[in-house]
Amino acid sequence: MSIFDAVTNLVSGLSGGGNSEGGAGDHSAVAGGLLQELGGAGGIGNLIQSFQQNGAGNLVSQIASGNTSAIDPNQIESALAGTGIIDNVAARTGLSADQIKSSLGTVVPLLINHGISNGHVTADGQPGSAPAPDTGSLLTSILGKLA
Repeated sequence: MSIFDAVTNLVSGLSGGGNSEGGAGDHSAVAGGLLQELGGAGGIGNLIQSFQQNGAGNLVSQIASGNTSAIDPNQIESALAGTGIIDNVAARTGLSADQIKSSLGTVVPLLINHGISNGHVTADGQPGSAPAPDTGSLLTSILGKLA
């Protein structure tokens, strides 16, 4: 079973099987697809580095300081330019690129904040003092914040 399948099963259980557009089901599917694309929880540093390289370091700083408000989809698109993440997660989930950008705007701040605040990664994308969590527990934590 792939990580995406596991997330889909977990999301179905948490949401009663519903998957309304833009809802927790989409966000959860996108979170699973993103972690699969990043190669698991250890890939949060690469995500942060993409933000830094694309001029969105200020967003990482805001997230690191506790601001987990949703990011505008256009800012997500700019911050992830050249990574292929949006298109690849869209292909994994079957959602449109616009849905992916919107959901990433909600999921990415939670994911980055979790990684930084728990010492798994630094604000510049380097490994932190704590080992990366297993992907399942990270997803459970993120999904709990979405519910």
